[in-house]
Amino acid sequence: MSASGWDVLVAAMTTLAGVVIPLELVIGLQMPAGFVVFEWVLTVLFAADLVVRLRQARQSRHGARRRSHAYTWAVMDGIAAFPFFLFPLPPVTHLFRFFKFGRLMQEMRTYWMHNIHQSLVVRLVLFSYWLVLATHWSSCVWLMIRGIDPRTDIETSYIGSLYFCISTLSTVGFGDITPSTNAERLFVIGMMLLGVGVYGFAIGNVASMLTRIDPARAHYIENMEKLDAFMRYKAVPEDLRKRMTDFYRHLWDKRLGYDEAAILMSLPPSLRTELSLFLKRDVIQRVPLFKDAGEAFVRDIALQMSPVVFLPGDFVFRAGEPGNTMYFVSRGELEVLSKDGKTVLALLRDGDFFGEIALVLNQPRSASVRARSYCDLYVLDRSLLQRVLANYPDVASRIEELARERSLRG
Repeated sequence: MSASGWDVLVAAMTTLAGVVIPLELVIGLQMPAGFVVFEWVLTVLFAADLVVRLRQARQSRHGARRRSHAYTWAVMDGIAAFPFFLFPLPPVTHLFRFFKFGRLMQEMRTYWMHNIHQSLVVRLVLFSYWLVLATHWSSCVWLMIRGIDPRTDIETSYIGSLYFCISTLSTVGFGDITPSTNAERLFVIGMMLLGVGVYGFAIGNVASMLTRIDPARAHYIENMEKLDAFMRYKAVPEDLRKRMTDFYRHLWDKRLGYDEAAILMSLPPSLRTELSLFLKRDVIQRVPLFKDAGEAFVRDIALQMSPVVFLPGDFVFRAGEPGNTMYFVSRGELEVLSKDGKTVLALLRDGDFFGEIALVLNQPRSASVRARSYCDLYVLDRSLLQRVLANYPDVASRIEELARERSLRG
């Protein structure tokens, strides 16, 4: 059985114990094969789980603190697995099985953290699970305090207790069942306080879930509201305001409003390198200057390339300007213009690159480049390129040679 399958089995048996043991203590429920058989099954299963956990703790690659934490949980697992039913002890000792719920809560929290992309669904399921279990336990306690009505059967008494606890927890309280002793009144007070807490927790979580169903959209709306407030405060002209709004709308359409550079910088170096290679490898490998340059060179270049966005009509650069950067087209369409800006010399689309000749040969721009649509580009600065090429002299000489050839052909 896989580790996940084993965890599900232990969780299911722990839940079954949480349902059956209170019923057995309060109303003397006997399972078909006998309660002792059920206790033996729990003992064997919990003991086996204890062995599995200890083995995992010994084989863990985490530090001594994590292993010590695992051994602390093992003590609780050991208590839950101990066969108290074999000794002449009060029946309440069966509740020591509930120590296993500590481990179950830890496993649920781990599952929630590892499935953050489904956190809303997982959170709702876990909340429902604990609410149902707590309602069952409350019903058993109320039944123990009030006693079983001799005029009805056990099933009817339990259903009546469940009905009372649910109506109290939900703060409805129809008043058809009322406490008559001090113990019952104290229990009802506790149930009411618990119900208020559950009600507030549920409302707060539902509101949180609704706002987090689409976190990217919430992030985008928040940024747009801040931008709008800033532009109104600074009295930004309408045409400039529209261009700024269109820019953020483009980020939303193509990147869900997130800044690629900011996300990369938030990662550790190893993950930053992997993500940079994933995002930029295809673009880099299309460039003849970098062809067959080697994996190490591609990795270093990918780390130095920065994303940049140009709006329709924006000039990436103009003829005669210093050639300090080269560009790689990730998405969009641009036009190469003559020096006078009247003639379209070429069109650039996804996968194309430009500006490398002026960059490598340290020459002014020989033409202008203007965006025809929203363009997502990657930019590479000369200083950063030279820093990388300093470690690859063979690649540097070949790139300069190719750039000169293209300059002569152009």
